[in-house]
Amino acid sequence: MKKQYHLSSTHKKRLSFLIIPSTTNRILKFSIPYWIPAFISLFAILTLSCTYIFSYMFFDASDSLALAELRIHKLELENAVQYEEIAFLNNSSREINTKLRDLNLLQDKVKNMVGLEDNSKEEIVSYLVTRSDVRSSLFSSNYQDDIGSLNNLIESQKKSMQQLIVDVEEQLKYLDARPDFFPAEGRLSSPFGYRISPFSRRREFHHGIDIANSTNTPIHAAGSGVVTFSGYQSAYGRVIIISHGYGYTSVYAHNRSNLVEVGDHVKKGDMIAKMGSTGRSTGPHLHFEIRINGDTIDPKTILAE
Repeated sequence: MKKQYHLSSTHKKRLSFLIIPSTTNRILKFSIPYWIPAFISLFAILTLSCTYIFSYMFFDASDSLALAELRIHKLELENAVQYEEIAFLNNSSREINTKLRDLNLLQDKVKNMVGLEDNSKEEIVSYLVTRSDVRSSLFSSNYQDDIGSLNNLIESQKKSMQQLIVDVEEQLKYLDARPDFFPAEGRLSSPFGYRISPFSRRREFHHGIDIANSTNTPIHAAGSGVVTFSGYQSAYGRVIIISHGYGYTSVYAHNRSNLVEVGDHVKKGDMIAKMGSTGRSTGPHLHFEIRINGDTIDPKTILAE
């Protein structure tokens, strides 16, 4: 009985409210069940909590999305920069390869000019591109400056190689013109300098060397040049004079026959005459002279052994 009374009293608990207006004497009274304020309070707490949680999740998601967009934008910029860098490196690589190919061609030209084998160990371009400072520059961060330095280095080497070609060509022309090829086979019958003349038996100066051999022995140009005289002179008999440039002139005297004419261009070693005994001569031989700027010198000082 007591238990039933307790449940009935609990169920009937209510909250009463009094409203006293200022204009009338009538007091308004009403009541509501006790659980309604509790329910409203709990609902408000739950609503605020949910609102806070959802708001936090929304703003956090928004921040994450914005951060992700920033990262994507940054990656796009980095990709664009890397693409430009790769394009720059590709173009630079093609330019460098072209310049190295040109430099190799110049190197091969120099080798051919001086008679080096293609497999020579003295590789100019290989030395250039394997230098330690060049190799290290290719792996540094400031690659644009390094590629520019490499280009400048290749251009410098190319100019040096081109100048070398000019110098080599000039040197080869000089060596080709220099009258150092022995003009005829035979024995040295009379040296350069003072001697006893076979005609007057007196001491006289001999301005060349005499090479004795049989008649018609071939006579060759001692160096490349232009024939400036081919004819007969009283003491020299049939004689040929060749101008080689660089101040050099060579003389071939007492020939039985001349095989070249004035104005002919001859190469070193070309056959130009046949040995004889014309003019003032005691037998078949070649009188050979070398002159530098008009003055005779001992041919043996420059003739190849």
